[in-house]
Amino acid sequence: MRRSPSADAWLSGLLLYFLLGNYVFVVYVVVLALGGIDNDTSQVPWWLNAISLPIVILTVRPLRGWLRKGIHSVVYGQHDDPYAVLAEVHDRVDADPAPAAMVPAIAAAIAQSLKLPYVAIETNLGAAPLTAVSGAPVDGADTTTIPLAYHDTTVGALLVSARRPGEPLSAADTRLLHDLARQVGITLHAAQLTDALQASRRQIVTAREEERRRIRRDLHDGLGPTLASLRMQLSALRAVLDDDPAAQALIDSLRDDVRAATADIRRLVYDLRPPMLDEFGLAGALRNLGASDPHAAAERTVDVPEAMPPLPAAVEVALYRIAAEALHNVDRHAHARTCVVRLDASPTALTLTIADDGVGIGDGCRPGVGFASMRERAAELGGTLTRTSLQGAGTVVTATIPLEGRLAGPA
Repeated sequence: MRRSPSADAWLSGLLLYFLLGNYVFVVYVVVLALGGIDNDTSQVPWWLNAISLPIVILTVRPLRGWLRKGIHSVVYGQHDDPYAVLAEVHDRVDADPAPAAMVPAIAAAIAQSLKLPYVAIETNLGAAPLTAVSGAPVDGADTTTIPLAYHDTTVGALLVSARRPGEPLSAADTRLLHDLARQVGITLHAAQLTDALQASRRQIVTAREEERRRIRRDLHDGLGPTLASLRMQLSALRAVLDDDPAAQALIDSLRDDVRAATADIRRLVYDLRPPMLDEFGLAGALRNLGASDPHAAAERTVDVPEAMPPLPAAVEVALYRIAAEALHNVDRHAHARTCVVRLDASPTALTLTIADDGVGIGDGCRPGVGFASMRERAAELGGTLTRTSLQGAGTVVTATIPLEGRLAGPA
């Protein structure tokens, strides 16, 4: 059972003063023994007291520091082992590098490793300030503030409370906390850069898909009807020039060129953005995805919300392409009887799950190009993609994409 920091502080103080009291008693007994007094202490010469008192005064202060260090090493465990503390902080950060989980983990690791009653980290890793607190300040105890910085860039502050009122942190505590602050500052600065890079990546992908949607709309609504009208006019012109075989042959050639150009435009429109997304929305597109595919061996069940919030074009395309690739893999490799496509929407994220009851994936199977493409599409928007599979027990592909204010798009 882990003791509280206040209990550790009182225990260390009790041990310290108990040992100091015993030391004073031992010094006095030794001086009396050297003066030839064994049992009768009622007749102690004044010069023995004059000898014992300076000895106690001169030695109690360095002894107190030595005893405190030894007691701290026993009571506070890793107090005098900075590498163990740094390793503990690193393990906490490595477990979940997301800023929302990383900062509280660092504060908790410092508090638990150094047995401190209160540790707080104030930083700004995103649009809003982030403060993580572990424990509570001790009434009357000093609070030390250490800046968290990387070179000339300040990324936050580390606030630490002393263990007992009137007893400030020791020099060893202060040195270790400053060493930790330098490492934490580097970590938080790297997290800031990573967060900014991911935000820029999301914005680029979102802008790209919005531009693709605009280009597709222009091609579909502008150039497509123009080519269709041109082909109809060529057909009318051919009917007029029915007595000129050379003109009819030229018109037929032009009609074939227009037909080929129309097919290229249609293919280009589909590559830019799946038409079903604009016709049915993401929910309807998932319901109709591969519905008429004659090669679909597994019976598909699609569970999506009836009403979807307005989504950015990038989110719609990413989830649609991930679902299409996952279903393609099910039809080609899974040998499944059933497959379930489920879309869960929350105010903060969309989660797409494709689960089948096929043969699963063996331990020696390595992810292919399709899985890497799905994972990259999710990562571009700050999301994650996982695949769990047991041989003979089916496969589950889960893609989660966050919905943040900066990703909100038109309906």
